[in-house]
Amino acid sequence: MDKLKFPEEYIVRGERILHSGQSTSVFYDVNALLTERTYLDYILHRIPCSEHYVGIATGGALIALAAFQKNPTSKFSMIKDGELKGALPLDEWILVDDVVTTGNSLTEAIKIIGEVPSKIIVAVDRRTENKNPEVKPIFEI
Repeated sequence: MDKLKFPEEYIVRGERILHSGQSTSVFYDVNALLTERTYLDYILHRIPCSEHYVGIATGGALIALAAFQKNPTSKFSMIKDGELKGALPLDEWILVDDVVTTGNSLTEAIKIIGEVPSKIIVAVDRRTENKNPEVKPIFEI
């Protein structure tokens, strides 16, 4: 299945500082994109069933919550303010985030949980190399 290019109408241009502390002139507004049902459905179609979804606040938590709601036998937790909110994943679980720039928030989430997820899914991977950790991006940029 081909990946959709990140929609231009949700790309904000102009200098800004990201959560990672890096400066950019291109900002991928995943939170705004999630308000459009077509794009939310596109994202949810690309997230496999799992026993447990863990989302990184805020965008990743919104995506993980939507995936959890589609799968009534699953569990949902989130990482917010450096701690796990909800149940600790015990078996197979998926870590979800909206945008990865450095991978630090993903690494920190894995450290908080103490286990490696079966998959890491992000809407957008801004890194030049998909490693440390390796993720499955949903959109092309």
